[in-house]
Amino acid sequence: MKYWFQKPHPSLAEYVRTILILEGFAESDENSLPLFTNGMPALFYRLEKHDGGEDIIQLTLFGKSVPAECWVVNNNTTIIAYFLKPFALSCIFNIPAVELNANAVELSAWSPHKLNALRVTLAYALTTHQKIEALDNLFILQLKEHRRECEIIQCATDDIMNDSGTDILSILLKKLDLNERTFQRIFKKYVGVTPGQYRRICQFQLSFTQLRAKKFNTLSDVAFDNGFADQSHFIRSFKEFAQITPTDYLKSGVKRKNE
Repeated sequence: MKYWFQKPHPSLAEYVRTILILEGFAESDENSLPLFTNGMPALFYRLEKHDGGEDIIQLTLFGKSVPAECWVVNNNTTIIAYFLKPFALSCIFNIPAVELNANAVELSAWSPHKLNALRVTLAYALTTHQKIEALDNLFILQLKEHRRECEIIQCATDDIMNDSGTDILSILLKKLDLNERTFQRIFKKYVGVTPGQYRRICQFQLSFTQLRAKKFNTLSDVAFDNGFADQSHFIRSFKEFAQITPTDYLKSGVKRKNE
């Protein structure tokens, strides 16, 4: 068995993290990297060869980790897995995030017409490289069809992660040239929560990271650095997400940097 990671097509680089290829029939390469999935959403393609040809066993979208049983291989197996960045899979394939995260989605259920076209292309692809090209083309066509939604979600989630203050949502509306209702609808569909909920989650995560890293002198510093209205708002938010106050968390072992 041999496996390796491959960079995505340049037009997909903003949405696809990496592509993993696994060939059960190939001799192992001692220099190959260890196999990691890291809980990333993925398109998973599995092929089994036999004397009469080859069969596509699986073409599935996973909103969460690819299950361990999918990685069991034999000498006839070829696996190609596209690992995507957060929220990209939902946007590219136009599937609500809630649906994609709840259950794996077979491409046959997603779009029988597009799957049939892909199967024909894959049938004429004789090498693993040609099969990757066929799968690349599926992603490229989907991205062209849903590029605007993909760009909105990528921009919004990145900007909110970098600046989770209360003004960020109004800033995004102007930047993306969207009205609030449209932005709310698109964001909720592809991320699974509202922009406001996502902002508060990011705001908490950033403040929690700062607290754990001891990069503060007072709790007011943490509140100010992360866009909370005041220390009281920070404490209430922290308790909501962590079920403990910042002070009690600090008493559990984390100390301020000046102590």
